[in-house]
This record gives sequence, C-alpha cells and structure tokens, in this order.
Amino acid sequence: MTTANILLIESGRSNAPSFAPALDKKGYTVSIHHKLDVGLEDAIKNEPDLIVLDAASMKTSGKRLCRKTRAELDGVPIILVSPEGTQPDSACGASLTLVHPFTPRKLLNRVARLLPGDESYTLEMGPIKLNLAQSKVRCMGKESRLTPKMAQLLEVFIHNPGRLMTRKELIRQIWHTDYCGDTRTLDVHMSWLRRAIEPDPKRPRLLKTIRGMGYRLDLPQ
Repeated sequence: MTTANILLIESGRSNAPSFAPALDKKGYTVSIHHKLDVGLEDAIKNEPDLIVLDAASMKTSGKRLCRKTRAELDGVPIILVSPEGTQPDSACGASLTLVHPFTPRKLLNRVARLLPGDESYTLEMGPIKLNLAQSKVRCMGKESRLTPKMAQLLEVFIHNPGRLMTRKELIRQIWHTDYCGDTRTLDVHMSWLRRAIEPDPKRPRLLKTIRGMGYRLDLPQ
C-alpha cells in the first residue's frame, strides 16, 4: 500500500471534477485545499511528498500559482494541471505539466514517477547520488533538496565529469537561451549547488570554478 502524502490544490466548486477519488483509490494520503495560501500554510507545517496543483479546475493556466508554490516549497515535486490549449512554461517551477485532455491514469503514472523510491530516476557519480524524481541529492553523508534548475545543472555535470562546462553551454542547456550577457543567475545556482554537496562550499572540492570560462566537476581519486 502506498502511503505517500499528496497535497491537492483544486477548485472548491461543487461541479468541478476532482482527482481526489483516483488518488485515494491508489492508496495515497490526500490533503485537499481550495485556496492556495491555505494549502501552502498546511504544506509548510507538514511537508508533502508531492503537490498536484489543479489550475484547470480553477480556470487558470496556473503559472503564477505554480511560481508562488515553488517559491514557498522549493524542492517538493509539483504537477501542474493546466487547461486545454495551455502552453507549458518550464520557468514556472513545475516538475511537470499535464495539459487537458488526459485520463486520471496518466496523472497517477506521473505521480508514481515523482514519488520516493524509484531508483530508475537516480544518477550516481563518485560520492554524488542524485534522485531526479525527488530533486534530492545525497553526497558525503549530507542530503539536500534541489530546485528543478539545480537538479538539471547537477545532472549535466554528472554526465560530464572532469569536463569544463562553459557558462554559455550551461545557460543554453538549462535556461534554453544563447544570451550570456548576465551570468549571475547561473553563478547563484552554482553557489546553491555547492551548499548542497560540498563539505565546505567556500572551498569547493567537487564543483570547481575555472576562472573566466565556466565550471568543472572534479571527482576524488
């Protein structure tokens, strides 16, 4: 029996469809809230394993709601459910977006992928173990939650150990742009990553800065 805790934020209208019955039937513990702020207050006190943000039931794309949710609960997987015709926005903070129409089974499949325990979504390199489904990293006895962009960055380094990754390459791969006029966002994310995996972030042993060029993942011999 699955015992994961899921926060479902959906419309309070009586005629609005709900995913709660399907989630309940699967065995998940579901907390339902009809107002985002109230749901976030509950989640901050009792951190869920996953959030389903049903913006479609509220007749909105949900991008603004999702950004607020990500800001409050960075690291918790978020499934954003958007109305038909909505264009997914990777910058809104959702772990994945489902655009209507789709079946409850498809939602359940996506929920299962993002919950703890699926080792097929884990990458290991040296002392680093990255769980992509949960956006968590374990390194040298320390476990930390990552934002989606941090997890994507670390995944790139894990696939390219010992290789210089230029700022331009990283910005193109993670932020999908060739504009490199301002690399502060990248540098801030690298600082956060170091806090997550380095014993001493001010003296990094793994994520090295190559001055004027970019970054490199160096693994202990």
